[in-house]
Amino acid sequence: MYSSQILSLKPVSYFWHFNNRCMIIFRWLHTIYSVIIFTITFMVVFPFLVLFAQKDSWNKYAYKITQAWAIIYFPLIGIFMKIKDYNDEKWDKPCIYVANHFSFVDIAAFPRIANDACFVGKQSIAKAPLFGYFFTSLHITVNRDSMRDRAKVIEKNIEAIKSGKSLFIFPEGGIRSAEPPRQVKYKDGAFRTAIKMGVPIVPVTFLNNWRLFPDDGKFLLRTNKLNIVVHEAIDTSNLNDADIAALRDRAFNIIEEELLAFNKKHLSQG
Repeated sequence: MYSSQILSLKPVSYFWHFNNRCMIIFRWLHTIYSVIIFTITFMVVFPFLVLFAQKDSWNKYAYKITQAWAIIYFPLIGIFMKIKDYNDEKWDKPCIYVANHFSFVDIAAFPRIANDACFVGKQSIAKAPLFGYFFTSLHITVNRDSMRDRAKVIEKNIEAIKSGKSLFIFPEGGIRSAEPPRQVKYKDGAFRTAIKMGVPIVPVTFLNNWRLFPDDGKFLLRTNKLNIVVHEAIDTSNLNDADIAALRDRAFNIIEEELLAFNKKHLSQG
């Protein structure tokens, strides 16, 4: 009796393994295709990015190009964005966007969210061929292991806001979480800058980027809808340095609650 039950399960087991292997092969092919399309489209826009990076007054045109690139690139690789924005319209005045960071897709997606914004990212991005040159010309890099460098970055952030740009920051300090969609504690820099400059904090939740392109060492992409929530802006005009921790925790909780609610089914499955 038991042997017949085991035999009846074998076709199911074989089918499951076959289907799993097919999915892995498909993901590899899709990832290779996506890298090729990324390279081609980036090489097309790269000369224009270099041109518009030459003068600060031209930087906004480079940013418009990256926005257009993101609009074109993601559908070409089978990823479609769904952005839910709780603000009436995109800010035409400087603000600081803060978002969770579990995936490399986050960086490519951020131009779809903000208008004229400056991204604050880790210094190692500058080492990437071609992309590193473009990034360091238009955005701000930081060595998070250096106290001195972090202090300089706050000064650069302030200069960017004074010039009329918004900032886009991952306050976790990089892809740090070992258990997405749960975040790690935020750093203070973004919130300290927002209070000092009196600009709003706009929390942004990347709901499922960590499943589309997880930072698991496999470098395999999935096709799916990319869901983003742009939360209601938090006014900082009446806050001071004593409110930094409360502001930081408020932004963290807004994003964390949205993440856990969206990914509840995945979490319940272990």
